[in-house]
Amino acid sequence: MGSLRMLFRDVDRLPYMFTLRYCARQHDLDLEVVRASGGGWADRLASGDVDVIGENYWGLQSERARGLPFVTVGSNLHEWNEKLLVHPSIHSLEDLRGKKFALRMPGPQELLPVLWLEDQGLAKDVTTVVYSDHDLGRWGHWPKVVEGECHACFVTHLYADKPLAAGLREIPYDPYYFEGGNVTLTTTEDVARDKRQEVQSLVNAAFDACRLFKTDSATVLGIMRDEARELLGEYQNVSDEANLERIYRIMRDEMADVPVPTAMGIANAWRMRLESSPELRDFNPLLMWDLSFAREALKARR
Repeated sequence: MGSLRMLFRDVDRLPYMFTLRYCARQHDLDLEVVRASGGGWADRLASGDVDVIGENYWGLQSERARGLPFVTVGSNLHEWNEKLLVHPSIHSLEDLRGKKFALRMPGPQELLPVLWLEDQGLAKDVTTVVYSDHDLGRWGHWPKVVEGECHACFVTHLYADKPLAAGLREIPYDPYYFEGGNVTLTTTEDVARDKRQEVQSLVNAAFDACRLFKTDSATVLGIMRDEARELLGEYQNVSDEANLERIYRIMRDEMADVPVPTAMGIANAWRMRLESSPELRDFNPLLMWDLSFAREALKARR
């Protein structure tokens, strides 16, 4: 049996990651899931301390642009998985003109909404205000909308119940594509070459994990209950079966059918960082993706 070490940070992603680990065993791959205790993502991957990073593609683009041989082989979520929540006085996107939009720092929640506003033609008429989790607590920006200090924000589906209960309203918007905000699988050219069968098994398992999540609630809930529950409890209410099922349904409904990225999602992950990361301006993000493993996985399924 081959083996790979995969680094992650956000425990909200564990239901899928542990399902991926479960599926990897069916492909004779021992996938060790290692939690990051701080920074140094790129260093740990470049040094060989870990073989794969299971998130943070959006930030690792810069390391590839600077010359580190990182390659991304799959992604399980292709659309921005956050609800647009607004103050009760807002009834349409047009009502946001002249208003303030709360952003959550750090990460894509600070950068992607700015790009979204630009693509909606609202960027020049909406003021963005950045709030830090360090100062306000995890997802602490939405109360600023409840208080009327701002008028809108994005909140991930998993955390939207409280702001909706506090009086915010959801305004639906067209799907907005984004790669790199959930479980992307980034390795190095050396690992992809020297452990090619292991990486192929990982991508095969990623296809299986997406399908399993979509079609076999009993197995996934068993994994969540037996393997992920304790860590999930750091941020989620997992006190009973109903809450576990809620988390499962949300993740199932936002997950892609197959872990193959969209061109628009790759483009948006690149575009959102151009202002803050000038090294990306002459970088073609397609060079960071190796889809040969996905093609092999699809070939096997046909």
